[in-house]
Amino acid sequence: MELPALIYFTSLINEGSAASAAPVLGVSASTLSHSVSALEQAMATSLLSRSSLRRGSRAVTTAQGESLYRSALHLLGWCLTLIEDDNRSHMAPPERDTAGPLPTHRLRALLGSGLTLRMIGYFLSVYETRRIAAAAQRLSLTQPTLSRQIGRLETILGRTLFIRSPHGVMPTAEAEALRQGCQQVDQTHRQIMRDENFSYFRAFRTLKLASMMPTSSDSSLTVLLANLVRLWRHRRYQPPLTISTIAAPQMVEGLLDGRFDAGLSDLIDIPLDLDSAELEKSAIFLVFGRAHSPPPGQTPRIALASYLLAVPALGTGLRRVTDRYLDQEGITPGSIFETQSLSLMLRLVEDGTCCAILPAGSFRSHAVHAIPLPDRYRMTTRLIWKKEHPNLAIIGRLQAGLAEIQAEAGSAGRKSVA
Repeated sequence: MELPALIYFTSLINEGSAASAAPVLGVSASTLSHSVSALEQAMATSLLSRSSLRRGSRAVTTAQGESLYRSALHLLGWCLTLIEDDNRSHMAPPERDTAGPLPTHRLRALLGSGLTLRMIGYFLSVYETRRIAAAAQRLSLTQPTLSRQIGRLETILGRTLFIRSPHGVMPTAEAEALRQGCQQVDQTHRQIMRDENFSYFRAFRTLKLASMMPTSSDSSLTVLLANLVRLWRHRRYQPPLTISTIAAPQMVEGLLDGRFDAGLSDLIDIPLDLDSAELEKSAIFLVFGRAHSPPPGQTPRIALASYLLAVPALGTGLRRVTDRYLDQEGITPGSIFETQSLSLMLRLVEDGTCCAILPAGSFRSHAVHAIPLPDRYRMTTRLIWKKEHPNLAIIGRLQAGLAEIQAEAGSAGRKSVA
């Protein structure tokens, strides 16, 4: 695999189709399409979804294609900096996380420069050995061939990289400035060639997500999980996603022993071996059955003194919020009923058997009387995973998918209010 294949693939994604990308690159659409097909064969995986193959369809990457696209941006962005920057005293590759779509006209300039990834590998070998003969032997090349390649690289860059002498070669200041960046590019190239990014998807049959138990079929958590399943299927992400609802203690155990890849939880105290990302903060309500709500004007302190309060199991974030509210407000309920099932808790509330402290989105507003608690009492939902997870890229994709779903939900909510 060389730069032209990555340039063709990246341009295809940027422009949306081979027909749009080819004229900008100065090649035929068939050349570009055949190159991408050859790249898929070399990677032994599909990089584009099947719908992308239809005439007039916009190119959509598979999960593997998205991973390669990000790696390609990292490589190509640095290579563009290499051939475009006249001041290379502090040459460094762009950060992978900040690399964005590259304009196709710049990719055409890179394509026409003649720069290759092999040249970068040759440069590193000569830099490390300081002798053309030793580097040529390592690379299984003849000395004249390697010398011509280094000379070609110097011509492309417009800089002298080595000073020749009877005792070998000495890197110039320009070569010193290039070394670290070239090593990173070479390492990324080798990772792609070893197929490290894609082997995970073939080795793991499913991505196992654990979730705290939703209160009902139309709760905000249920909707979030359903949208995640739809997004995963629509994008054709691999591996397939499975979701298990489970109590918080069992979720933590499963994450630590590898039974689950990630979890959605309201846990407050995250074990040191786990990492987390905050997804959303939910307002908290004191909820009564609509037909059994306290008289108007009655304070929660007085109301709770005569009510059965249903509370979630110990160890959950909602239980911590409930306990903190009762403690800080100096409230003593008439009696307490503990359960791990939030759906049972909500059913008992709607029946008027008890009241409960629940987060927004977990109950049906028309079926209950909900009193908002002060803003200092909020529940945080987090995505949690083991810090030493074997493939953090898939965790990042899961996190990005959840964030996208929430952003769309927030946008829809603002439109409905407007």
